[in-house]
Amino acid sequence: MFFNMDQEYKEIALDQEIFNFTGQDTTVVHQLRMLSDSLGAPRFFYADIETPVCADGECKLAKIKVYWNLLGNYVGFGVFEKTPLTKNEHDPFTHADYKKLHQLLGDRYSVLERRKMDDLIDEVPIVGEALKTYKGIDAISGATKKEIKESVVKGGLYSCYTLWHLANGAIVKAMKSHLETIYSDAITNYLLKSSYLDYQEYGLKKLRKEKFEEHIEDVLRIFHTTTPITRAYILKKIPNELFQKEIVTSNFYSKFHEVDKNTRTQLIAKMIQSDPKSSELLVIHIDIMTNNQLESYLELLKKHSAYLNEFIKKELKTYARSKDVKYNLKVTEFIREV
Repeated sequence: MFFNMDQEYKEIALDQEIFNFTGQDTTVVHQLRMLSDSLGAPRFFYADIETPVCADGECKLAKIKVYWNLLGNYVGFGVFEKTPLTKNEHDPFTHADYKKLHQLLGDRYSVLERRKMDDLIDEVPIVGEALKTYKGIDAISGATKKEIKESVVKGGLYSCYTLWHLANGAIVKAMKSHLETIYSDAITNYLLKSSYLDYQEYGLKKLRKEKFEEHIEDVLRIFHTTTPITRAYILKKIPNELFQKEIVTSNFYSKFHEVDKNTRTQLIAKMIQSDPKSSELLVIHIDIMTNNQLESYLELLKKHSAYLNEFIKKELKTYARSKDVKYNLKVTEFIREV
């Protein structure tokens, strides 16, 4: 079994049928199930997959257990000891093959998404005695194209292609739709407290503004560990009245030196919506600001006197007197003006 969420898997206690679905082969029906903890809180989607995998005119049955998280993102699979997945010539998958399959199924943007099966194999010309057998056909499907060889199991292209489309096809949208029908504040709380980026992003998206204060500790934790795009989303969505609280302001601005450049720019621009403590936390980091960031910061201090106090003036004067600084001239001019 290959799985990305081992700890959550240990919580599983309940198994419930959700609905049936099909893959590219619409004649084969699969049953989607919801796995929950002992209290009935949903944790995974799951399906026992049995599907024909056809290669060279011969079909074999692939049996595999597939798991998705609550957002419909693939997280793992398991196989049966007596019915391993097989490649060409009926060779069973090796451990390395299963590992590669796990990586492939987790790639939502695989080349397999954009190609038909016929596009993934080269045409091999038929010559010599084979011409008699194939009676005028001048080419047959041959080796897997070089561009995808690295991402699929050698000799197992048909299995990889079939299983990828089952794990990442229309069923993903169906799972997301089902999540909406059962969504609750408890699920938001679960997603925000998780360590998974996709869960955090979705939890933030679903978090109502009036609930931000209730979840502010989770929001701050996510802010300091997430991507620049998600940080920007948080700064845009957080209610101003909450952002203005000193304890919240301090948490955002105290980590100014640890966040990316774009987030620093946003924090400076949002300073006038924060508690004045923000300007004190920023002044000790002007040495890491860009030229434009420093100009914006000083302009805000000039326009909004509530953010310019004696501590800040003292820090700026100290900075201006230093010989090894980038912007001492700019800071000196500012001090003269104020």
